[in-house]
Order: sequence, then C-alpha cells, then structure tokens
Amino acid sequence: MRQLSWQWYLRCLEPWVKSQEKYLYTLPERPDLVCYGTGYNNWGVQTNQKAFAAFAVLAADPEFDEKRAGLPREKVLEYALKTLRFSLESHLEGSHRCTDGTKWGHTWISVLGIERMMHGVEAIEEHMTPEDKELLRKVLLSESDWLLDHYEIVAALNNDSGKNKPESNIWNGAVLLRTAAMYPDAPRAEEYVEKGIRFLLNGISLPEDEFSQKIVDGKAVAERFVGPNFFPSFALNHHGYLNVGYMVICLSNAAMLHFFYKKRGLKPPEALYHRLQELWELVKHCTFPDGRLLRIGGDTRVRYCYCQDYAIPSWLLMEDLTGDLDACAFEAGWLRQIERELAANKDGSFLSQRLEEMSKVSPLYYTRLEADRAVTLSMAAYWRRIFSLPTEVPERSLPIFSWSDEYHGAAFVRGKRRAASFVWGAAQPPQGLCLPVEASDLAEWRTNLAGQIVGLGTLNQQEVVSRQEKTFTGGFLTWGKTVFHSLRMSAEGQPGEIVAEQQLVFAALPDDATAIVLQRAVNPERRTYLVSSKGLFLQIPNDIFNGNSRVYYTEHEKLELPGFGSEEELLNLGSSWLNVEDKLSVIGLYGADTISIYRPGRRQIGLKPHFDPSRCDNSTTGGQLFADEICFPARVGLHTVDPGEVIYDLGVVLQAGSSHRETKANLHKYACISAPRSLLRAMLVEGADGKRYVLAVNFAGERGIFSQLSWPDGKATDLVTGEAVQLAGLELPGESARLFRID
Repeated sequence: MRQLSWQWYLRCLEPWVKSQEKYLYTLPERPDLVCYGTGYNNWGVQTNQKAFAAFAVLAADPEFDEKRAGLPREKVLEYALKTLRFSLESHLEGSHRCTDGTKWGHTWISVLGIERMMHGVEAIEEHMTPEDKELLRKVLLSESDWLLDHYEIVAALNNDSGKNKPESNIWNGAVLLRTAAMYPDAPRAEEYVEKGIRFLLNGISLPEDEFSQKIVDGKAVAERFVGPNFFPSFALNHHGYLNVGYMVICLSNAAMLHFFYKKRGLKPPEALYHRLQELWELVKHCTFPDGRLLRIGGDTRVRYCYCQDYAIPSWLLMEDLTGDLDACAFEAGWLRQIERELAANKDGSFLSQRLEEMSKVSPLYYTRLEADRAVTLSMAAYWRRIFSLPTEVPERSLPIFSWSDEYHGAAFVRGKRRAASFVWGAAQPPQGLCLPVEASDLAEWRTNLAGQIVGLGTLNQQEVVSRQEKTFTGGFLTWGKTVFHSLRMSAEGQPGEIVAEQQLVFAALPDDATAIVLQRAVNPERRTYLVSSKGLFLQIPNDIFNGNSRVYYTEHEKLELPGFGSEEELLNLGSSWLNVEDKLSVIGLYGADTISIYRPGRRQIGLKPHFDPSRCDNSTTGGQLFADEICFPARVGLHTVDPGEVIYDLGVVLQAGSSHRETKANLHKYACISAPRSLLRAMLVEGADGKRYVLAVNFAGERGIFSQLSWPDGKATDLVTGEAVQLAGLELPGESARLFRID
C-alpha cells in the first residue's frame, strides 16, 4: 500500500501549470500583473487567487521537478508573484482593476478566495516585496473592517430564508481571526477576534445552541448564538437540498484556519472546533472507502469536482486534530482517482476531457474548477511538507451506520456490504441508492431509482408532492408521490405541463444487501406527448473513472459496453435480470418483459438546469459524465399517451454484493404475490440473511379505499412498528406501505 506524502501531491500538480499557460493573461497596461482565467470580478478573482496558491506552493517546494513540470522554477515563481499582485492591485485598496473594469471586495464572499490562497502567501513570503506585504495588509484590514461595520451575522435552517450561511460564516470569521493574528497592532484587532468567534459559533450551529451554557472562549455559546444552520441530525439544506458537499466545505474552511495557527505556533480559539467532530462523523460515513463522497442528497454541479476537491483539506484537518486514519484512506483513494483522470487527459490538466464542452462556452467556469483542484492539492502538498501528518493508509472498514432526517425525508443505512439511501429533498428529487460499499464508481444521483419521464419541454423534472419515511434497525421504508413537469415548450404560447403522476416505494431490507423498488406512473387526464419514459432508471457511470468500459451479465450473455464515445442505442436485453460487474443484481419481478439499457451517445450528466428562467442558462455547458441507464421498461422516441394511461407499473429487487451466478441461482427467492385488487402490490423477497420479507403497498389514491392482502398462512412482524401480525386477510389502506419479516 502506497504511503501518503507531500511528493505524491506534488507529482499530480507539477504538469498542471504548463497545461494552463493558455489561460494566463498579462494585462497590456500593467505587464507586472498576470491573471489566471478571465480576471473578472467575483469568481474570476477567486479563480486567480486559487491558481496563485498552486503556483506559489510549486515554486517553493524543494523537490519541484522542472523537467516533469516543463517549466523552470523561476517562471513558476514569476507567475505566482504576478497573479498575487493582480489579486491585490484589483482590490478596492489597490491601484488597478479587474479585467471587466470593476474592483473587487466588500461582499459576503470576497474573502473566500483570500482564505484559500493564504497558504500560498506563506510559501513564498520571502519573495514578496515590502510593497506586496503592505498592500496585503491593507486588503485584509479593509475586508475585516467592512465585515465589522457592514455585515450582519445571520443563520437559518432553511435555504429559502436566504439566511442559511454555515460556510460563509466560517470563512468570514476565519479572515477576521487571521487578520487579528497577523496584525495584532491593528487598531481594531480585539473587535476582529470577538466578531470572528461569533461568526464561527454560528457556522456549524444547531437549534440547541440557543440554550447552550457551554463556555467557549470565555462566554456561554448561547450568548453569541444568532441562529441554527444545521438540523439536529446535522442535515444541511444549503442550496435548497440535503447537501453533503457543503458540509465538506464547512470543514475545509476550518482546516485553513487550523493550519494557519499551527504554522504560527498559536493557540486557536475554541470556537474554531465548535461541533466539527460531530459533523465529521456524518461526513465520514457519507464517504466511500476510496474517498469519493457518497452524496446521498445529490449534487447540482459537475460530478467529482469542487466539494469533492475540498474534502482534501477536511481530511488533513481530522488527521491532525483527532488522528483519524480513515481520512488517510480517503486521501489515498481520491489521489488514485485524480491520477486516473490525469492519465486520461494526457495534457497535464485535471479536467480537460470531461469538461471539454464547458471550456469552450465558459472559460470562467472551467478555470474555476481547474483551480479548485489545483489549490486543494497545493494545500496538501504544502501542509504535508511542513507538518508531521499521518502517512499510513489503513486497511479497515467503517462500522455499521444508520441516519435519517425528517425535514429532507432522508434515510440512509451503511453496513459492511451495502450503502442504501432514499432522499425526497434531494438536488434532483427524489433519488435512491443501493450499492456495494466498495463500488463508488457505480454511484450517480439525479433522480436515480425514481424513474424518468420526458415531455416536449426543454426542462423536465420531478416535483415531490407527498412522502413518508419510516426507519428501523438496519433498514428503512419510504413511499410518496411525485409529478413530472415538462417546461419551456418550443411552440409559441404553449404552456408547460404535468406529463405524469407517480407513486414510489423504496424499502431497504435489514440484510445489508437488498432493496425493493416499486414505481407506478400514470398520465393525467389529457392526451400527452412524451419523448421518453424510463421505469426504474438506475444509472451506472461508464466513463474515465472505470476505464470507460462496463461488464453486464444477463440471462443469455455477457456484455462489455464501452463508455463515453459510443453511439446512441437502446438495448433490449431479453432478460428479466441483470448483474453489474458481479457487484450489483437487478431483478425485475413485474412491469416489463425485459430490462433495457439506454445509452445516449453523449455525456448526459451535467449541471442541473435552473427552474427560474432569469437564472444563468447552463444548457450549453454539456454533460460531464457518461452513464448507462438501466430501465424497466424503456420507451424512447416521440409518442403519445392517452388520458389516464399507465406509463409504467413495476417492481424490482436490487441486491448489492451479488455475482451474476448468485443472481441467476437466487431468482426463485423473489416473487410478486397476486392480489385481489389491481392497485395492491405485494413482493416476497428472501434476503441475503436467509429471512423472508413481504413488502405490501396499496397504490389506491384515496385513503378510504382498503385492499386485503391474500396470504395462505404466516405470522409476521411489522419491521417499522415491531407489531406481530397475521398476513392472511390483512387490510391495507390506500396510499400506504408496510414491510414485514415472516416469522
């Protein structure tokens, strides 16, 4: 097993500068200033600051390999100093401006880039002129004074309030404390410290903090409390969905301040570590063993970028703070994935192949993402070089973990064999997962396991109407309703429309292996045009990270399907079951004659389109990940459905950790039980634990409609309530589901 070292990070980072020289711009009127990327205000400035830090760390590293980098150290140092000076001179305190003609600074986010670049300042401080250092001081004091005088600390649980500010409270508090530590002679240094502590305590804040008498930095937490940003479960509603990624961003900004104090030999304020460990426990279990984030609530942005990148400083923080060696394993696994993508790109860049379309239409966004990866690698290269951090990569697995959150309708179980989740309040809702814990490359989020129905509009999405979720030891049961919207029609005056109504059921059995999925979608009472309808909708990424090839087994054959670069095709497999690479079984019990695989011939997974047409249009940025879509059933091509027509009505069993031979041998263990009423569904499944389970659902749309489950014999236990029941003659009200273990 390869040990962690700063050199591993350095080797990944060295070729990057040469690959990005085309994005370096020397200002004609100021040849002493260079910007990376667009040089525009806001994200342009921050992109430049992140690139500066990467250049600086490389230039200062004693083992920098000029041959591997393709550039002499002096040139990289020149880029570092000139990009730093562009950042400082284009600030409100500087003598110049951004390339869009504005000057940056004095906003809620303007110090984020400063925080992310400051390790680069440390790395090349000896090369900075007195003028550089004086202007840096002016910028930091200016931003800190503005935060004192003009920025109100706010916090709230719900993103719609506009006050959910966990990560920005942390970075704004961090810059105040950093400035006070760097310039203790500043006239308002004590004020910086006090407000900085208040910002931090209202970063990872919970409702109970309002009443906490715990003394932190001389005062009870309650005295500085403004509001909660996290639910009691530590769920985070940032950007309006269950956002594991921004939990990581919070940890990463704490890391930057932690290592700043460590470098200076100073004791950090206690507020810096407020609830860090508790949040880390959730984030850790929402991470695959190879370091890829297990984003149970999904992602609206480019897969495996940004928040994923900032997991690196978060892992280093927890290694240094708590000695948690699981973070070392995450580091090593993620570095191997970075190396895989670097090899695929072949040009030293981090993202040029997957983001080729984006790079052509948005240099601003593309360079922003390249710089995120570069700066986080540079943090690790620098901190691992100057500090003694753990290097051993342990061979171990996490303990069994279960978690739920009522607000988001989220349930999550993770065992030795399986990770299963279902989240109604997801980024592209709803979405489910049932995967082997060791198979992160099988994970995709957008409406996964929730069906896909596409109408004539250019924007198609599901809306959650109602839902219920119940948890029990080792598993969960959840059910609800969604509607499919098709919006932004091409025909003048044609309004958007609801093209389908769907009922969903997802059950994770307590066997650490199996999940049951039921879906029933019906057209509303009108004739409707559809472009495609796909039941089940299990997405299997097939791109760079898995060698651009997937192996599937069916009843009749073994299929080896290439990934990105293939032609569009719909494969009807003539098989009711499918196994993915001896890792995941998919067994269709009713609803279609065959499992199908739809392959769109393009990278279809990209940025989430905005519902609000006044927001930016990201439709031209292309897809950034290719996936095979496992459907049961699938219909692709323009067609119409009649009023009230059933689009699909299906039941599928998923089993993580099963080989194709086991799948075929175990087919007799799963059955759809006939029922006297057409809207009653019952599935009999033998779990991997050898126990038999029955999932019963009444899809009748009215609560007053009852159906009886026909079962010849059998005592059973309701897994949710623990109640002992007789299945024979059991009555089930409409819009309800129950899960039983047969005794």
